[in-house]
Amino acid sequence: MRLLLALLGCTPTSGGTDTADTAMSMPPDTTSMTDGSTTGTGTTDTDLPTESTTDTSSPPAPGEPALADLVLDAPGAGAGLFRDPELAINGVRGAGQGAGSLDVYSIGLEPGDDLLVLGWSSGVVVDVEGPDLIVFENPFNIGDTTRFMDPAVVEVSPDGVTFVAFPHAYGAPDPTSYSSDPTHWVGFAGVTPVTLHAEDFPVDPFGPAAGGDAFDLADLPPDDPTAARVLLEGVRAVRITSASLHTDPHTGAPYVRDPVSNGPDIDGVWARSLMPD
Repeated sequence: MRLLLALLGCTPTSGGTDTADTAMSMPPDTTSMTDGSTTGTGTTDTDLPTESTTDTSSPPAPGEPALADLVLDAPGAGAGLFRDPELAINGVRGAGQGAGSLDVYSIGLEPGDDLLVLGWSSGVVVDVEGPDLIVFENPFNIGDTTRFMDPAVVEVSPDGVTFVAFPHAYGAPDPTSYSSDPTHWVGFAGVTPVTLHAEDFPVDPFGPAAGGDAFDLADLPPDDPTAARVLLEGVRAVRITSASLHTDPHTGAPYVRDPVSNGPDIDGVWARSLMPD
């Protein structure tokens, strides 16, 4: 489906379509889970190798911003369109308010193809004033009132093994029915269109013109032990999964998704402040 629609350049219908399927050629606009998942803001373990941190006595000092440049886990990687995880670390290339980028790695919805974990080769992400991470997916507007989205849950880890999710909530009047209103998806990635483009529109990734979804480490659940470690030691890994693979505490069922979506499409993750190891 992805390859056919991408080649045809189909215009999305009112029911929406996958953003890696139908990105249109437009200039930038300036204006999980199955095994090993979290629900809400709990912590989980994965099979990623541990990168130990020895000094937890005080928070690391802030450093320089950086694009995530390591693929730590991408179980669905393989041949085919949007199956190369390098596309998630090679620079953000948003397509604007009305189109989805094709420079993306698509995360699936099945075991063995249900997550993407990224990191930084030169250090750890530390908490500073304001947003600390920006996740760039590829949602786009459909007309004036709706948006195609693949909402995703974002988790962080101090060691690549134990993760904690940023708080998130689905606020539609009927939580059992999918809403294309972005204001109903609070704390998720995959909600805000991306206008940042590494070559054509190289704006500050944390500026208002870039798009993407911002996350502040200070918003992590205060009583969670993994969150406490993140604030002391920094972030070594960011895990992204479809919201539909997590349980909505309001319903006890998975978060609803657009019927034609087939997983988030990740263009890149920027960190505001990276401290070298």
